[in-house]
Order: sequence, then C-alpha cells, then structure tokens
Amino acid sequence: MSTPEITLEDVTAAARRLIEQQIVGVLTTVDPDHVPHSRWMLGAMGDAGLSPLLSLSARGARKLDHLDTNPNVCWLFSDEKDEEVVTLIGTMVRLESPNMAEPAWQGLNKAAEKYSMNVLSEPENLWFEGLETTITQVEYMAPGKGLTHPVVFKL
Repeated sequence: MSTPEITLEDVTAAARRLIEQQIVGVLTTVDPDHVPHSRWMLGAMGDAGLSPLLSLSARGARKLDHLDTNPNVCWLFSDEKDEEVVTLIGTMVRLESPNMAEPAWQGLNKAAEKYSMNVLSEPENLWFEGLETTITQVEYMAPGKGLTHPVVFKL
C-alpha cells in the first residue's frame, strides 16, 4: 500500500491545527557554548502559513541570552497521543514590543497555569518580551496514521 502524497499545504494545515489545539510545544535554543536547552513554551500562529510563530517570554529567561548569540531554534508540537508530530526549524528574534505578539497573549493564561508561573514569581520577570520565529523548515510525521518517516519541506 502506498502512502498518499503529502503537500506543503497539508503539512501547514496540520501544523497550524496542532499549535492551535495544544498551544504549548517544546522550544529548543542553543547557548553560547553550543549546548541545546529545551523547555515547554507557548506558541501562536500568525494570520497565515507557518510564519511567523509568535511567543512570549519573561524578560529574565535564559533563552533570551541564547538568542542574542544564536537565533536558530527548533519547535516541536504533537497531539495528546503523539500520533501527529510537527517540527519547525527557524530563527527567532525579539520584537520591539510584546504587543506585536498579540496572538500569543491569547494563550498565555492557559499555558501559564502549568508552565510559566514559577518564573513569574521573581520581580525582574514580570515583564514580557514578544518573540517571533521565522520558519525555514518544517517536518511532519504521523505515526498514528502510518506515516513513520518525516516529510520535510524547506521554505
């Protein structure tokens, strides 16, 4: 049995759906010593396509230091049963104003309940930075649907 052809439009739709449903994914940054660091992070899609992926960070978070030296990042989102997985690779920059990441604010309360309230207990972290990821590559797998090898698109 052959696997049906999966298009970039299919993968884009799946990625947008997973991000909108799950809100929180895994973001990996790389520190100045080239060591990767992963953390749960909320993400929100812009109006169309895969870019930009918007997010918010407390100002005191170490990921911001990582981005100053290496803007390359990797995001991973999956459904609750890990039957569909999307990996987004790109570059992340700080926005001039956290208001520029408006779609990410919508998911903040839901995500903050589990993932970010601990860092917000420190006064220097009470301010947010808006972050924007420009996606340069997307990988999609759906092991729960028989697609066990990633479908990769460079953008």
